[in-house]
Amino acid sequence: MKELSSAHTQGFYVDKINPLWYLAIGIVSMALTHMTFSIEVMAWVSSVPFLIYLSLTKGWKSRLTFFLALVLAWSLVVTKIISDPIPLVMVFLYSIPISLFHLPGYLIWSKFKNQKYALFLFPVIMIIMEWIQYTFTPLASWGVAAYTMHDNVSLIQMVSLFGLAGLSFLIYWVNVSITNIIIKGKTSISTFQLPLIMLFLLIAFGSIRYDISKGNGIDSVAVAAVGTDSKASGLPLPSKESTEHTRTALFKRTRTAADGGAKIISWNEAAIFIMPEDENEWINSIKELAAELNITLVASYVTPISQSPLRYENKYQFIDSSGKITHTYLKHQPVPGEPAVQGKSPLKVADIKGTKVAAAICYDYDFPYLAKGYGELGADMVILPSSDWRGIDPVHTEMAAFRAVEQGHSVLRSTRFGLSAAITPYGEMVSQMSSFDNNDKIMFSQLPSKGVPTLYSVVQDSFVYLCIGFLLWFTTIASRSKNKLRPKKG
Repeated sequence: MKELSSAHTQGFYVDKINPLWYLAIGIVSMALTHMTFSIEVMAWVSSVPFLIYLSLTKGWKSRLTFFLALVLAWSLVVTKIISDPIPLVMVFLYSIPISLFHLPGYLIWSKFKNQKYALFLFPVIMIIMEWIQYTFTPLASWGVAAYTMHDNVSLIQMVSLFGLAGLSFLIYWVNVSITNIIIKGKTSISTFQLPLIMLFLLIAFGSIRYDISKGNGIDSVAVAAVGTDSKASGLPLPSKESTEHTRTALFKRTRTAADGGAKIISWNEAAIFIMPEDENEWINSIKELAAELNITLVASYVTPISQSPLRYENKYQFIDSSGKITHTYLKHQPVPGEPAVQGKSPLKVADIKGTKVAAAICYDYDFPYLAKGYGELGADMVILPSSDWRGIDPVHTEMAAFRAVEQGHSVLRSTRFGLSAAITPYGEMVSQMSSFDNNDKIMFSQLPSKGVPTLYSVVQDSFVYLCIGFLLWFTTIASRSKNKLRPKKG
């Protein structure tokens, strides 16, 4: 093959290794890159073995083999987050769709890799497919490359400019650049100097942005996350005795949090199960609690509406310090398979003594569009009652930090079976509490009373639209080139 000959000539000898080895290396590197137990640096090279394999092989059999390898890689990734009570079948419900979303980027690049500007084709298609996934499907943003940088506070600042797409683009660009250097045996401005300069500039920007935020002398609000004793997540429903025990503990911890100075308090998702016939009495009791303690309370709970099949309302009551319910919210994006009634009410923001406060529930904030909605409403802080499981702890909380940086608002994530955190608009977790530790299930913190402006909150997905424009332009140029190469009839 021409590709093999070229690589050999340049001295990299990639053709001397059986292409299946590149698939094996790619499977391992991809598995080490995403979600829990990940190695951050692997993100910059994890696609390289797959791209080399596609450069060395041709035909539908090799492409089918590649797809199966991609599914295996993502199955290993998703397996890492499977723990009780999540069934193993969930692996394929996520790994296969994610693989299908990533497949076009690899295959289209391999077909046009030798054309001018094809270097940008891979990152462009990958972020377009990621955007389609987290904007239009229930898979949300799981598997997005940008999340691999969750421990790098400097690089995370990039999402304040162009969202997840900007950071993912850089990661994919570096991957394909390294591949081109290996295959062609030489560097160029677009494969070496330019991505290296961009990476340096963005790290510098992020470091400066984050450091400047530390000395602003900002006003803050005392907040608290209050945990529950309830472990209920489905059938059988908790007994009345168990519910009363949970209620007593919740109220006691809420009083303790208020005595400690917290002005905004959030319970975690599904903090308690309340039967429909008891809900009116329940609502009156939490209104009285908020008014008595002079606090803003985001009281999250579940109300079953049927048991065969199980269906429930997963919601919160947003109660201000006067005991008034400003709004009721049902989870807008139930996790696939969750028997929750989907909420469709417009997003609302409450003015709490000059701080615009909003709230969502857990999986909702895996969707950037929902955070954008609160950004458009000018939210300074978003409360996020959540309920995780051991397999996605703490990565799910770390994902919420990206929404904070994108829109420039704080996030208070109160989490059952996971990590509670108070997150600043710069993605810094200024307070953390794991529900798996032995503690009193009360996390105190101070969060900024005002959000910060971000470029992304203004331009939103313009970067993605530019990439769509590039793809259309590239397709047009490629089609014209193909037509020129066809022999003329007659």
